[in-house]
Amino acid sequence: MRNALTSGRARRIAACTAIAVAAGTLLSTPALAEDKGPGAPKAAATAKAKPRFDWDGDGLGEIVRNGSIGWPDNYLLQASAKSEDKPFPLLVEADLVGAQQLITPGDLNGNGMSELITVSTDGTLKLFADVNKDPYSAAWTSTGWNAYNKIVAAGDLTGDGKNDLLARTYNGDLYLFPGTGDLKAPFGERIKVPGGWGDFDQIVGVSDSNGDGIGDVYARNRTDDLVFFAGTGKAEQPFAPGVKLGAGWHAYNQLLSADDRDGDGLSDLLARTLNGDLYLYRADGRGGFAAPVKYRSGWNDADVLAGIGGQAAFGNKFLTGRDAEGRISSRYTTNNGQFSSPSAPGAPDRDTIGRANSLDGSGIATSLTLTGGHLLTSGFNGVHGDLGAGWDAYDSITGPGDLNGDGHGDLLARDKTGDLWLYPGDGSAVKFGDRIRVGDGWKAYDKILGSGDVNGDGRADVLARTGDGHLYLFPGTGDGSAPFGPRQDLGGGWNGYTMLATVADASGDGTTDLIAVDASGQAYRYDGQGAYGGKFKPRAPLGGGWNIYKELL
Repeated sequence: MRNALTSGRARRIAACTAIAVAAGTLLSTPALAEDKGPGAPKAAATAKAKPRFDWDGDGLGEIVRNGSIGWPDNYLLQASAKSEDKPFPLLVEADLVGAQQLITPGDLNGNGMSELITVSTDGTLKLFADVNKDPYSAAWTSTGWNAYNKIVAAGDLTGDGKNDLLARTYNGDLYLFPGTGDLKAPFGERIKVPGGWGDFDQIVGVSDSNGDGIGDVYARNRTDDLVFFAGTGKAEQPFAPGVKLGAGWHAYNQLLSADDRDGDGLSDLLARTLNGDLYLYRADGRGGFAAPVKYRSGWNDADVLAGIGGQAAFGNKFLTGRDAEGRISSRYTTNNGQFSSPSAPGAPDRDTIGRANSLDGSGIATSLTLTGGHLLTSGFNGVHGDLGAGWDAYDSITGPGDLNGDGHGDLLARDKTGDLWLYPGDGSAVKFGDRIRVGDGWKAYDKILGSGDVNGDGRADVLARTGDGHLYLFPGTGDGSAPFGPRQDLGGGWNGYTMLATVADASGDGTTDLIAVDASGQAYRYDGQGAYGGKFKPRAPLGGGWNIYKELL
C-alpha cells in the first residue's frame, strides 16, 4: 500500500440547507436474547466517549452525509446532535467528488480537532485534517484500499488513547490498523483480527457503548441478529466474544454510528428504515439499548453517510425506458424502494443502448449510445467519448461496474458467436484497455445485465437469463482474466417478465436491485439479499403502467 503526502487545495465551498427534525415516537425494538450484556449495568459511563466528528465544538458528535440522491459530487452536510440541524460548509476538492465511503475517525493527532476520511472507488483513501477549521485540505493520501470491502472507524481499540481503523477483505478477514497520532503516517502496520467476519452485511464502529473507554463494534449477520463486540484494549485480540442482541434488525436498510446523542457519555446507534425514518437506540451501558425513538425522517435522500454499517449506494441510480415511438425517458431511485416520476420523453432515439455503472468514477451512470458502429459515452461530468467503430459486432453491451478490481468501471460485450469480452476502463469513460475474452456460450442468455453488487461482497456482479426462464448470478471475483465465479441458479419463471433491468440500489441498503415488468405493465422490485447470499428478497410491487415502455435499457 503506497502512502503519499499531498497538499491539494480546496476548490469550492458549498453549504446545505437545514433538515427538519422528526417528532419522537416509539418503534418496537428487536427482541434481546435475555436482557444481559457483557458486564454489569452502569448508571453512567465510567469514561465518556469522545465524539469522532464534533464540527461545532458542542461536545456532541455530528453526522456527515451527502446532500441529495444520485449526486455524490454534491455538497455534504451535517445533522446536529442537538434539536436543530445546521449548515456544514465543506470545501470540496475535485478528487473528493465521487467518494464512495465517508469515515469520521475522530481526532487522530490529539489537537482537539476532527479528521474526515474519504475512500474512492479506485481505492484512494484521503485524510482531511482539522476539518473544524476553514480552509482545510487533504493531509495524507494512501492507495490500495479497494482490497477491502468495508472500512470502519471504531475509536480507540488498543487502549493507547489513539483512534484506530478496521478494514475487511473480500474473503471476510478483518484487520486492525492501529493509530499512531501522527497525521503524516496516521496508521501502523495492519494486525489480523481473529475470527471470520464475512457473515456480516453491516459492521458499525462506535467509540464506546459500555463505558469502559474502549471502542466497540456492532455487526448484523445474515440471519438477522445484531451482535455486540466489546473492545478489549488489546491489539492482538481487540474484541471479546460477540453477544447476540436479538433478531429483527433487517427492518433497517442501514445501521449508523451515532456517537453520544444524549450526553450520557455512551455511544448510541442509529437505524434507518426503508422509508427514510431514522431511529435512535440509546446505549444502556451493557452493549444493549433502550427502546428506540424516532429521531429524524426523510433520510432516504442520503446516498452516502459517514459511519454506515453497510455498503454505500453507488453507481447507476437511473432506470431508463424506451417507448414504442423510440422516445427515451428516465426515472431515478429515491432510496426508499420507489422511483421518481418519468422524465418527459425526448425526440425518438433508437441509438441509446443503456447506462453503464460509473465509468468515470463519479458514482453516476454513464450513457451509452451505439450509432454507425461507434460506441459513444456521455457522463454526467460533461465528458463525452467516442470509443471507435466496430461495436456493432456485438449484440449485447453492458456496464456492470468494476470487474477487474482496479476501481474503474468496465464494459462487457457479447459477440454474435456468444463469446464474452471485457473492456477494462481507466476511469475516464473515454478510454478502455485491450479487450479480454472472458467466456463463451453466452448465446444461451437472452438478457445480460448488471449495475453493481448483488450479493453484498462489494464486487460488481452480472445477471443473465436463459431462454427457458432461469436467472443466473455470476458473482464478481475482481480478477480481470476470470471476472466471475461459478454461476448460481436463482430459479426459473423469469420469462414471465417482459422486461428486466438493474439499478445500483433502489432500497438504500447498498446492494443492486432488479426491476421486473410483466405483460400487464406491473413492475416489481427484487432487492439484493446481501451478506454474500447472492439471492433476492421477496418481490415488492412498484405499481402498474410500466407498459408505456417497450424496453428497459
